[in-house]
Amino acid sequence: MSVPIAVWIAAGLGAAGIKLYMDMRDVKQIVENSQARYEDEKYNYYQTQKALLPLLLLAGNLKLEIWQSFERMADALEQIDNLPRQLKYMNFETFRMGKPEREALRETAKVVNTILKGGMADVGSGVLTALALYGATMTHKFDENDVNNLPGFPQCDKGTTILEALSTHQIKVPAAGNVAEASVLNAILDVPAVIQDFGVDKLSKNDKNAAMKLKDKIDKHSMQLADVVGKMQRIHITIERLLNYVQKLNDEYLVQMEKVEQTLLEKKDYEKFKPEEKTALVYAAFLVKTLKAMTRIDILLKRGNLYVFNTMDIREVIDQAKVLFPEEDLTPGNKA
Repeated sequence: MSVPIAVWIAAGLGAAGIKLYMDMRDVKQIVENSQARYEDEKYNYYQTQKALLPLLLLAGNLKLEIWQSFERMADALEQIDNLPRQLKYMNFETFRMGKPEREALRETAKVVNTILKGGMADVGSGVLTALALYGATMTHKFDENDVNNLPGFPQCDKGTTILEALSTHQIKVPAAGNVAEASVLNAILDVPAVIQDFGVDKLSKNDKNAAMKLKDKIDKHSMQLADVVGKMQRIHITIERLLNYVQKLNDEYLVQMEKVEQTLLEKKDYEKFKPEEKTALVYAAFLVKTLKAMTRIDILLKRGNLYVFNTMDIREVIDQAKVLFPEEDLTPGNKA
């Protein structure tokens, strides 16, 4: 952009001073442009986070609802006489729903009931965000040498889970709402501090080297925020995809449980079940097994200082869900 003659005159610039004026103006523009890019990344960051948080809270709440319902399956199985040691649905691998499996379902439901009663699942405790992203970590029984790397959550004793450790706590202060949930998300993703003022106004217009250093600093922060935005966008897509299948599986599980419970009002002996009644029981049990797997995976894995997506486990549970519910069966707009 050329400098108007009126500016030259007003600035008292001669031919020798024009280059200096232009150099100073270019430096200022470079720094201001860098700051403008950073402001854009801040906006993208806040908007992406704003869109992601409700989805994480929905996923966290749905997991608690599903895990709590496992007691319903355990209760039904306890009533059945002559239950086969192994069950098989379609062409999937055989699985067990014996006493150890039933006790595990009850244990999960018991912990969730305590969590809900104690208020730890309120929005603002951070539990929902953690559950949405770290189902396996939150429900993993720790060994002596295990270290909890989930920021903001307690280290556990041997043989306990983070969820169990949380169930012994009571919230003594009001939940902090989305601010607290966002802080857990930021800690998990190692989000850098958002800079509000880089001190551009304090920059000496004559110090071109300082201006270039400041530009590099601002650009670095822009890249860091852009990386976080990219991760959050991918998390959003992944959680949304999993949630589509989890909701479908859960809805079908509840339908089958109604059938099983209706059957148990009339008979308790598995050998006297009609073929369709046996199918409903086995299908419901298989859906519980599948839901347990889908809700207990970690979306992110830490590799050194980097977070990577748990692609293998995510793909495995989605592939299994696709067999039960092909993508074309999902409603328009909810396709994975």
